[in-house]
Amino acid sequence: MSQDVQTIRISEYVRLDKRQRSAKWQARVKLADGSWQRFSTKTEDLERATDLAMKFFYTAEDRPKNNLPQSTRKFKRVAEFARDRMQEELDAGGGHTVFKDYITALDKYLIPFFRGHDVASIDAKTLVEFGKWRTEKLGRKAHHSTINTHNTALNRVLDEAEQRGWITHAIRPKPINDGVKTESRGSFTRDEYKMIYTELRRFHKSTDKPITAATREVLRNYILVLANTGMRHGTEALDLKWKNQLWITERDETYLGLFVSGKTGQRPLVARDRAVRPFERQVELNPALAGMTLNTVIDAKLDEYVFVTRLGQRAARANLARNFETLLDRLGLLTGADGKKRTLYSWRHFYATLDLQRGVSTHALSRQMGNSTGVLDRFYSKLSPFMNPGLHSGRNPREEKLALKAALAGGATLTAGPDVQAPDGVETPAAETKVEPPAPALSAAHKAFDLFDAGKLGEAALLVALGVSRDGYALEDDLRIRALTLLEQGRLSEEALIKVLG
Repeated sequence: MSQDVQTIRISEYVRLDKRQRSAKWQARVKLADGSWQRFSTKTEDLERATDLAMKFFYTAEDRPKNNLPQSTRKFKRVAEFARDRMQEELDAGGGHTVFKDYITALDKYLIPFFRGHDVASIDAKTLVEFGKWRTEKLGRKAHHSTINTHNTALNRVLDEAEQRGWITHAIRPKPINDGVKTESRGSFTRDEYKMIYTELRRFHKSTDKPITAATREVLRNYILVLANTGMRHGTEALDLKWKNQLWITERDETYLGLFVSGKTGQRPLVARDRAVRPFERQVELNPALAGMTLNTVIDAKLDEYVFVTRLGQRAARANLARNFETLLDRLGLLTGADGKKRTLYSWRHFYATLDLQRGVSTHALSRQMGNSTGVLDRFYSKLSPFMNPGLHSGRNPREEKLALKAALAGGATLTAGPDVQAPDGVETPAAETKVEPPAPALSAAHKAFDLFDAGKLGEAALLVALGVSRDGYALEDDLRIRALTLLEQGRLSEEALIKVLG
């Protein structure tokens, strides 16, 4: 200890210290793990300070017998450790984007309420009290998704405390979630979509404020990108950079691919062709990209944000949302026929609805949107009768007839019973009752990727098995996405990816 500290040795495990600038005694108690727990006795009396230090020592000795930690810490201090750990991962380019939401939850809700509590003293009753406090602070019951975020942030703090020995698993409370169940956001019809993108062409001219006008120019492109990619408004879209884009060539056709980072981590997606022109306009708006084209920007892998205004400022989430609400109010579209308010997030719902109407499976859609198939089924299955009216009406639309004829041409067997009618011009046997297309065989390329995934093929063998050097080599779309995912996971080199993509 420092020379300006008076120390009294009570026992091998207990010390009392008094600094020259303080009249009160501090206690040091050695715990079973060898660490020293320091605390103030808050008394100037030596005998009283000794009693308090020894009581703490004997209590600490008994606590492990009851599955309790020998020492604990205030919630605020433990939360700061957890917050710093997440921030360090973000600053290093790792971690998940959702860490930002956890840090916000700690700073705005968890630390203000729990700050004075010992982390080991938090129990089910305390969590109920926190829920009531949060409801008062919000002025309403929190949504299920909000409470999920708060609970995960709380678990990060409890993880930190358990790792440091300040709580035990036996006394760790289990967070509860009694929030309002989240419903799908209001969406738009195709006609409303047309009204909105038509009005957006002149929306920026209806203000004399330079920053507002610049934001509305970006808003036009932003909405069209959201509606034609399915990416999440905010985190995924506004964090998008030019280096996250690439061109994908498949059978002489070129598609725009993107890598976005959201709450499920980084994932690849393919933009609809309608999204290309909005991206081109963003290049034209950005003063730092003067003279460049979309192709040159993508090829250069620029580490610059996509949604930047002509003033050279990154578009702000709040400004985009506020101006979008102004636009909807002007068009009388703030609320849909279903009574739900529309927001920028509604474009994600719009994208999913259109894909499901076209017959895209929830499995394929989940890979594009970064949701589980269960989430998609929960939000959109109830809309399926309106998505595919022809399917549910019992009619046989022309598209189904053409698909059926194509199946027959490919070797399918068409069979019909007394209640099944074949499309015009197709002869049907009378005995059977269903169409059975031939089962697709597993391609050599799929098998090669399966073996590579299982670690039974190296990169060189994968390239040979795929036949990348053969004339006319082409890879199926699902395998191209699979190759990009392998690159993302660090299991496939960029050099090999270039050869695989052809």
